[in-house]
Amino acid sequence: MEASTAQAKVMVDELIRCGVTDVVLAPGSRSAPLALELAAASDRLDLRLHVRIDERVAGFVALGIGKATGIPAAVITTSGTSVANLMPAVIEANLSFVPLLLVTADRPPALRGVGANQTINQVNIFGGYVRDFVDMSVAAPVEGQVAYWRSVVARAVSIATDSMHPGPVHINVPFSMPLVSEGGDWVESLAGRPDGRPWVADARLMAGMSTPLDELMSFLDEETIVPARGLIVVGDHNDPDAIDLVDELSEATGWPIIAEPSANVGAAGLILSHGSLIVADQEFRETHAPELVITVGNIGLSRSVLALVQSAQFHIAVDSHTHFSDPTRSADLVLSAVPMPPEECEIEPEWLEAWQRADVLAAAAVETVLPKDELTGMQVARIVTRMVPEAGTLFLGASSAVRHVASFALNSVTDAMVMGNRGTSGIDGCLSTAFGVAIAAQAQGDGAVVALLGDQAFLYDSNALLVPPREQSVNLVVVVLDNNGGGIFSTLEQGRPEYAKYFDQVFGVPLDIDPGAVSAAMRVNSVTVNSEDELAEALDTALDNKDGGGVHVIVARVCSREREALILKTIGEAVHEAATGG
Repeated sequence: MEASTAQAKVMVDELIRCGVTDVVLAPGSRSAPLALELAAASDRLDLRLHVRIDERVAGFVALGIGKATGIPAAVITTSGTSVANLMPAVIEANLSFVPLLLVTADRPPALRGVGANQTINQVNIFGGYVRDFVDMSVAAPVEGQVAYWRSVVARAVSIATDSMHPGPVHINVPFSMPLVSEGGDWVESLAGRPDGRPWVADARLMAGMSTPLDELMSFLDEETIVPARGLIVVGDHNDPDAIDLVDELSEATGWPIIAEPSANVGAAGLILSHGSLIVADQEFRETHAPELVITVGNIGLSRSVLALVQSAQFHIAVDSHTHFSDPTRSADLVLSAVPMPPEECEIEPEWLEAWQRADVLAAAAVETVLPKDELTGMQVARIVTRMVPEAGTLFLGASSAVRHVASFALNSVTDAMVMGNRGTSGIDGCLSTAFGVAIAAQAQGDGAVVALLGDQAFLYDSNALLVPPREQSVNLVVVVLDNNGGGIFSTLEQGRPEYAKYFDQVFGVPLDIDPGAVSAAMRVNSVTVNSEDELAEALDTALDNKDGGGVHVIVARVCSREREALILKTIGEAVHEAATGG
């Protein structure tokens, strides 16, 4: 048996022993030993193998699996620029603390730096974006190789799933020729630990204990008590315990909650439905500055919410990760867990009532302004969130999609899980990540996954639809907000009239491409809708699974970007009138 074959057999076996259930493979020559062993393992049902021809897509599919399960998926590539294409997924996994294994085939060191075909410097190619990097030595027929190979894999899984700082780990594997061989014995047994155990088991126990809030106030000021005027802001996080703790703390203190969609606190009693809309009004924000704000997880979706956080007298940030979230650099105290309700605190009912009254008035203003005879991204967000199955998952793309849900449909999703790539908030890989989430949901017997994203995010990542026919289809419904370009820019500074001359050229970038036609070309079911009723009917049909599930693309043709920006501006003005009285 050749060295490359022996090494591949051992590494794949150790991945399985360490609990890795899914591997995403991008085909290539140098990675052939791993590809053949993975295919054999898949035939034995020891793992699930997913093949994608685009390495960037493969990276995000693996990311989605890890995000949904907490178990790292491995992504396997050949050498050369295929490795570089993993960078966007690596960065997202790093910043969103998603376990991910990168196993990249390479040429042996003797072929590096001499112009050998498909050879680049892969050593530390991902820099500080990975938790660990191992450049393995070339396999050789000597004693001790099996322990070395197994130890590298087991340690990589352990580091990727660290309880305090999970993330991506890169193993670079140089393979010498011949890459494949049949028969023969290796110089030592390829067997692993008895009873299918991993080579190294991580038994370290790391946990964060929650403490009553009033006990923590002494860290801010010995004379300070829990103030009556507080606020809780919840961003993207991966701590399921935080959801109930936030609700309990809010109820005990009488503090309102402003949340991002992937905070998954839509069922909390004191959550504000239109919190980001309310604080977008500068006058209201300045007259309702909190004495204490507690932020949970990765915040930053709304500039106005960040401004509110910065205005608070005291700021407590809750984030267990080493690189904790504090984009305003205003945190006075950082905790690893949401504080327990205080044993003693002042409660000012008027404080909560003011926020809730503004929230109700904002809701009425939205209903008054939203058009009834045309489809907007805001209405699409409300319909989609309302129709996500209870046991399902809603994956939100970046830019307008997630913001529409945050402002107009935040608490429509209470039982389903909401996810998104909030580490870097990029449009790259949104569709691929949604596929990874759907793969995990299928394996776990969970409900359908619904993804909501813009047309540019869809087209950018449309290669995610290139799935080999032999693979099991997943239950994924993709709703595309189609306004022919980058709609988010119309609502930002560059959308002002003085920049209109070059706006479409460098920001809007209309492509005049039908996402439905792209889907059809890739043999994916698609339908185009132009109204709320048509969208609801299409979603109902796609989620009904009468045709056995599968991937469905629904293209929602919404109003123009300019028209939607004007509607949003009018909503802002109406909310200002309602919340401040003029």
